[in-house]
Amino acid sequence: MKVWDVLQPDRGGGEWRTVGAVKAPDVEVALLLARESHFRRQEGETYAVRARGDDQVHVCQDPTGIGGVIGREFRRMDSFAGVGGKLRRIHELIEERGLAIDRPRPPDRRERRPGREETADA
Repeated sequence: MKVWDVLQPDRGGGEWRTVGAVKAPDVEVALLLARESHFRRQEGETYAVRARGDDQVHVCQDPTGIGGVIGREFRRMDSFAGVGGKLRRIHELIEERGLAIDRPRPPDRRERRPGREETADA
């Protein structure tokens, strides 16, 4: 199994820089693993792989994925935008309905194993 360096162009679009590595038997699998492990949240416009110790760079021909058929919005970091506001609105609604729990947490009554240190949140 070969080790393939995963490459991404510099921000200016110039030289390729190494951003990681994957292990794969051939270039097709290396490109697939590179996309899924390094670029699934669309961190870059394009990417490439190069067998370690080799000079030939294999650029991904379709960086969008499997023909662009599969929606991957849930994998993008911007899909989490607005979650904090939504949680605040839900908490306000729960308080309005009188369902909010406003008492302190009950004490933790679990037995501690000998030799384990207490943590700050326990």
